[in-house]
Formats: sequence, C-alpha cells, structure tokens
Amino acid sequence: MISSRAREAWADAKRLKGDPLLAAVIAIITVITVYFVIWPILKVVSFPRITDYQALFSNSRWVQAAWNSLFMTVISTLSCTVVAFFFAYAIARLDIPLKGLFRFITIVPIVSPPFIVALSYILLFGRQGIISKQLLHMNIDIYGWHGLWLVQTITFFPYAYTVIYGVMKSSSIHLEYAAYNLGATRWQVFKDVVLPLCRPGIAGGCLIAAINVLADFGNPMIIAGNFTLLPTEAYMQMSGWFDLSSAAMLSTALLVPAFGLFLLNRSWVGKLSYITVTGKESSLAHYPVPAYAKWGIFGFCLLVTAIVLAVYGVLFYGAFTQTWGYDWSFTLKNMSYVAAKQREIGNSIEYALISSVAAALFSIPLAYIVQRKRIGINRILDFIAILPGAVPGVFLGLGFAMAFNEPPLVLTGTSAIMIIALMFWNLPVCYSASLAGLQQISGSLEEASHNLGAGSFSTFRNILLPLLQGPFFSGMVVSFLRSITCLSVIIFLYSAQTSVGTVSILGLVQNGAWGSASALTVVLISIAFAILGITTFLLKKMGHSLKL
Repeated sequence: MISSRAREAWADAKRLKGDPLLAAVIAIITVITVYFVIWPILKVVSFPRITDYQALFSNSRWVQAAWNSLFMTVISTLSCTVVAFFFAYAIARLDIPLKGLFRFITIVPIVSPPFIVALSYILLFGRQGIISKQLLHMNIDIYGWHGLWLVQTITFFPYAYTVIYGVMKSSSIHLEYAAYNLGATRWQVFKDVVLPLCRPGIAGGCLIAAINVLADFGNPMIIAGNFTLLPTEAYMQMSGWFDLSSAAMLSTALLVPAFGLFLLNRSWVGKLSYITVTGKESSLAHYPVPAYAKWGIFGFCLLVTAIVLAVYGVLFYGAFTQTWGYDWSFTLKNMSYVAAKQREIGNSIEYALISSVAAALFSIPLAYIVQRKRIGINRILDFIAILPGAVPGVFLGLGFAMAFNEPPLVLTGTSAIMIIALMFWNLPVCYSASLAGLQQISGSLEEASHNLGAGSFSTFRNILLPLLQGPFFSGMVVSFLRSITCLSVIIFLYSAQTSVGTVSILGLVQNGAWGSASALTVVLISIAFAILGITTFLLKKMGHSLKL
C-alpha cells in the first residue's frame, strides 16, 4: 500500500513539469509552511533532555500543575457547554424577547482580549471591588480555581455556542412532531429526539471549548493566584528562572493533551453527518415548550447576559475613575496614560493588520493547492496548515523564540518575529475560510478556463480570486481581531521596542493599576469593535457575511 501511494505521489509530481510556475509556487509555499510551523514545534519538543521530561513526574509542583490544568479543563468545559446549549436552545427554538441581545452576548467575548473577564471580575469582586466592598462590605477571596472557573466559563462558552447553534438550527422539526404524535411526553422527546440530534454539535462545541480552556494563559495569569497550571508554570520558568529546558518540557506537556483534543475534534466533526432530513426546508414552527421551561431558560440567559454586560460596564467605569476602590470621582488621567502608551497601541494595530493580511494572502494559494491540485502531499499540507490550531499559544510563542534565535534566520527582538508568529497562529482560521470558499466553487469553471487556453496562474487570478473575496476578508478580519487581543503567542517574543497593548495591560494588572489597565483595555476593545462593525457593513455590501 505504501509503495502504491508513493508511485501515485510521484506520478502526481511529474504532472507539474508542464507548469513550472505552479511547481515553483507549490515548492515555495510548502517550504515556508513546513519551516514556520513544523520547525518551531520540533525545536521545543527536542530541546529538553530525557531527564527533564522525567522531572515532570517527580516534581510535585509540576505534577500538581498538570492535574490542575486537567481539572480546570474538565469543569470549565462542562460549564461552557451547558451555558452554550441553553443559549443555542433559546435563540434557535424559543419564542422569547431579547434574542438580538443574546446573540450579541455570544459575540462580545470572542472579539475581546481573553483576560478581560478576569480583570473585570477583580474590579467587581476583588478586595476593592465595587460589589464586594461597596455594596456587600465583604472581603471575598476571588483568586484560585473557583474564580478562574467562572471567568473561563464566561470567556469561552461562545466558542461552544457557535457549533451547537449551527447543528440545532439545522436539525429536523418533523421528527419531534412525529414523536409527539406517537404519544411521547415532552421529556421523552427532549431526551430521545432533541438531544441525540444535537449530540454532534454538543460534542464538537465541547471539544472546541476544551481546547481553548486548556491553552488559556491570560485568565490564569491574572486570577488563578497560587493555583498553578501548565501555561502559567511554563511562563514562570522562562521569565522568572530563565530555565528554558523546564519551560520547553512543560509546554510540551501542555501540547500533548491539546493535540489529542484537536485530533478528536477533527475526527468527530469530519466523520459525523449533521444532516437529518434532506429536501425542502420545513416551515413548521417548533413545538411549544412549557412556560416554566421557556421562561426558566430565558431567565438563565438573562442572568449570563447581565454578568457579561457588567464585565464590560465595569471596565468603562474603571477607565474614568480616579482611584479604584477609594476615589470614584470622574477623571481623564487614565486616558492620558493611554496616550503615553500610543506606541504599544500602534504596535498592536500594525502587527495585527500585517499578520492578518499575510495570513489571508498566504492561505488562498495554500488552500488552492490542497483542494484543486493533486501533488502527492495534499493531505500532509492540509494537516500542516491546520496544525497551529492544535498548538497552545504559549507553546507556539516559545517555539518561535527558540527556533529563530540562531542562524540561518535570527529574528529575536524584531517586529518580524511578532508578525510571523501571529500570521502562522492565524493560518488555520484563514485556511479554513479559503478552503470552504473553494469547495463552493464548481470545478467546471476552471475546466472551461483551461479549455480556452488559460494556464493555472491565469485561471487562479482571473477566475478564483474574484470569487474568494468573501472568505479572504472574513479570514482576515477574524485574524485581525484575534491578533490585536492576543497575549499568549507574543509573551515570549516581545522586546522593549515591540511591546503591544495586551502586554502592557498584563503589567498594569500585576501592579494593581486598575484604572490604567481598564482604560487601555477599553481602547483595544473599541478598536476591535470598530473594525468588526466596518468590515461587517462592507461585507454585507459585497453580498457576504462575516463568520466568527
């Protein structure tokens, strides 16, 4: 079997002799992808010695960090999935008010810095919290696993919601009506019909939430306190003790379960069918839900919505407060601090813009090669293109710091290493968008172009590129939003000259400068939402929609 595949690959490669330009482009893209994706991963994994890996099982602190990471992944994933399911059920199936607000709530955390909820939670319930101190007059210890649990639930439930809602929205209503007509109770229909139909979405959403929770760096850094986890422990080994071997070993220990979850997610989503009934879409209304269930779910969603709105409201309040917890008078001094940090904000915008454009541009020919050209290594290229999605941000950042700190390519301390790291971190997002766009374009268009004498390059430029405008801009915008709010990837890469807004916010939080941290966060969020609003409007004008 291996020899036959090798012969097929060789036969596919020989076909490229007639198109040297395409062959050169394929070779360049393959080399670049392998170099900037595989090489950093291998550098981290191969750096520690065997004794370093053995220390993971003998060092009680590291063993505890590993168990803590597993514990938080389990409980936060479960709570994220539950919240996401209720939101998806309320929006897709219930006739209730405020659906537009609920949809907005499921978008807000995705386009915000990942540690914003942790920062707001401290402002609300910390020692100087507006609720804990000013309203309840209580001294609440919010640091530790319980605070992190709530924060991660609010932060990552929208990721699970997007998958669950998509499956729930497309599931058949006829089967539910048939079950009711056969005498089934509401609970039996929910248990035996609705849940099984939603199971692929629930499983997919659960896995996506688990991947994000496991790799979370910003929230644990701010609110976990002495509750150590693998991402924060790897960072402390590098920044506090300058122990590169231990940092690489701990990052690899984080990579193994993250990679396993990623493969499981791709296998689950790729193999299971989400189609229940084919044919014309049904115009039937969903079967009425009992009032207590309907308004109970509505009340739950309203409570979560109130928490999310409080998270953002307290940030805006703190941005214009003289001294948080002591002097609540209005001031603009925090905004003047933001003006002093204009270089960091400018770096955030510049790096996010360049990296997102580069990722979107690079992903289109890569997706074209994988989807349209048989070159013998299509599956390998496809795997490499989505591989950064399985790599925690801390691991990828450490890999770039180690891989490009020596010849032949020394990038340490430059803006280039920040941009390239963000570009390849976002490659799976743009690649998936481009691949989905190509799958919707009929191959007959290319065949007609070739029959008229056009080459591969002319066909790609004149036929495919104009049709891929929507996926290009969608991937670019999502990449920009992810990059401007990213912390984990660049925490090992920035220098004094290349620092960005998220790094400054982390430093301010660690120093207790809540007002300045809030102001800087508000500015980053405002930039993200401005870009989101403008691009959503422009894409609608072009007849496309933005998929987060």
